Amino acid sequence: MIIGDLLSFLSSCLNFTLRHRLLWKVQRSKRNEDIMYSTGEYARIAQVSKRLLRYYDEIGLFQPVKIDNESGHRYYSASQLPELNRILALKDLGLSLNQIQRFVRDNISPTEIQGMLSLKKAELEQQVLEEVKRIRTIESRLKQIQDRDNLVRDVIVKEVPKQRLIGIRKVLPTNNSGEAEALFGSVINALPGNNNRIYGAMTIVVHGDGITSEHTDIELGRLLHKPNHAPLTTYDGLTLDTRLLPSATMATLIPPTGCCARLLGYNAIGEWVEANHYAFAGPVRLVFLELPKQAGDSNFVTEIQFPIHKREVELNLLSTN
Repeated sequence: MIIGDLLSFLSSCLNFTLRHRLLWKVQRSKRNEDIMYSTGEYARIAQVSKRLLRYYDEIGLFQPVKIDNESGHRYYSASQLPELNRILALKDLGLSLNQIQRFVRDNISPTEIQGMLSLKKAELEQQVLEEVKRIRTIESRLKQIQDRDNLVRDVIVKEVPKQRLIGIRKVLPTNNSGEAEALFGSVINALPGNNNRIYGAMTIVVHGDGITSEHTDIELGRLLHKPNHAPLTTYDGLTLDTRLLPSATMATLIPPTGCCARLLGYNAIGEWVEANHYAFAGPVRLVFLELPKQAGDSNFVTEIQFPIHKREVELNLLSTN
């Protein structure tokens, strides 16, 4: 009896010792092994989206340490956080995912890293310059809007009497500024501006549909102070004839110098005509108050003259009242 109890006691002690040793081994293994996190848990810990983790897994940039064969669930470990943080930091620097994969996959030398970052720095500097250009364009546009509003207030209506013009009418290609400058120079040489007793301001009459994408139908010459003037021939064989410009009620404006300012001038007159219930009634005239000093010079002064009349609807209302 005593021997049996002793054997039973010894057996119990042996089983306890074996169980204790096995439990200690399991606990030690768990302490050394990283804790596994599901995709959702890991996304919350790393402050990224689950979609980002899945995408990085698909392209092989950042993959889970374990995938359950039965459920397909992915698991990440805490020891992977430094690697993920490194990827996110490189992404914040603006590097592409292909470049980041090289960082992660290959043992890149410090010289290569410096070169990649220098290249990215140059790209970012170029982007900054482009954004600054956009800001300046927006500022310029805002100023143009303000200038246009001011120009609309400067539009003046006046009666222009009949005027004689000596010049030439030609259809010029819009995209060939050289031909237009040659014509301008030829007419100026034939009609000198220092003879004020005979010749007045250089004038352009824009016929038809105005300036189109393909051609421009213009009449170029000088206003005449004399009732009669014989035709002239320019040094390059062009014939300048006289004709009578009809009288008209004109919406006029003298815009600031510069091509953009003159374009704003056209728009300003258009807005004024619309707002004041007028309509255009003939070809626009550009009267040069100050000529360009040289070819290509845009700092000349012109008066824009648009023939106008009251809209028929407005006239009918006035006659009814």
